[in-house]
Amino acid sequence: MDINLEIKKRKDSGLFRKRRIVTSPQGAQIDIKGKSFLNFSSNDYLGLANNNKLKLHMVESIKKYGVGSGSSQLMTGHMRPHQLLEKRLSIFFKKEASLIFSSGYHANLAIASTLINKNTVIIQDKLNHASLIDSALLSEGKLVRYRHKDFFHLQKILEKYKNQDLIVMTDGIFSMDGDRAPLRDISKICHKYNALLIVDDAHGVGVLGKRGAGLMEELNLEGEIDLLIGTFGKSIGASGAFIAGNENLIEAFIQKARTYIYTTAMLPALANTIAHAIDLIENSNNLRTHICDLVEHYKKLSKKLELYLSDSNNHIQPIIIGGVNETVRVSEALYEKNILVSAIRPPTVPKDTSRLRISITASHTKKDITLLLNTIKNIQSGDY
Repeated sequence: MDINLEIKKRKDSGLFRKRRIVTSPQGAQIDIKGKSFLNFSSNDYLGLANNNKLKLHMVESIKKYGVGSGSSQLMTGHMRPHQLLEKRLSIFFKKEASLIFSSGYHANLAIASTLINKNTVIIQDKLNHASLIDSALLSEGKLVRYRHKDFFHLQKILEKYKNQDLIVMTDGIFSMDGDRAPLRDISKICHKYNALLIVDDAHGVGVLGKRGAGLMEELNLEGEIDLLIGTFGKSIGASGAFIAGNENLIEAFIQKARTYIYTTAMLPALANTIAHAIDLIENSNNLRTHICDLVEHYKKLSKKLELYLSDSNNHIQPIIIGGVNETVRVSEALYEKNILVSAIRPPTVPKDTSRLRISITASHTKKDITLLLNTIKNIQSGDY
């Protein structure tokens, strides 16, 4: 492979990605190159990444447990904070057992070495997150994808492969569209065909449900989802991930998951801090209500301004523009106005669906939303 040619092609096609150095904590306002930006690109949905209580817990935990864990969890790296966090997660999500990973990608890739063999058919939504897709591609099993949220297509596939080991995997909240998987229907059909149901609710945990336990809680499906996956890097405001399920299922991951066995354990101080973050989330219904109010304001004003409106009623609001160059142009024009909204392009989203992905968080205000939408309207109208 000619790396230089590959980079040139990306630049020429508008698909070249750049990193920006942020010099402030995460929040609705962040600093880049000495300037303050209104930030609509963060997944810190509840604004906990810079929470004062959690920062104090982190400092005190470092004093008690040190900086590093020293080794993998199957050697000496499984420390008291890890054990307590896993217990806290099991109670919070109403599951028998839980297991923590260093990242959401690690958690999803663990499925490949733990649950999938050459006789397994892995059935996934067409718009699942890349880590779920990669887990199947790196396994010995057969990957089959059904049309986005198309329950009847899923049923046809299950019927076709009903004599094999079946796993159905879906996002709970889809990260680039903000829409919800039809989990109630999916869980029923999985039960009918004896298929294992795995749900990655990375973008639902913290924001949905009375206690913030995600889409599974909101739909009262705690007992219907075989394996729940979530991250600590979004609403929880930290980093890392978890899986939750029955005891034997979690034990299988401890024994077989390569991304669990062959990596250094999470910082013990971070595990301790995350446990406190879950306590905050459970008692933060006011933040969830605030996000709902902001989403309602966003949709009403978007309709008034005749801007693109998706089917999403959640905190992720895409504005699909279509072409790569035009999407980048609008994103860069917003950046010039000190508003940060990422341009999402292929391969992250399908061809001709490039978009602005707007994350609405508890740290935002209605004034922030109004400024964002009016600015987008002016840019698209040619006033800027």
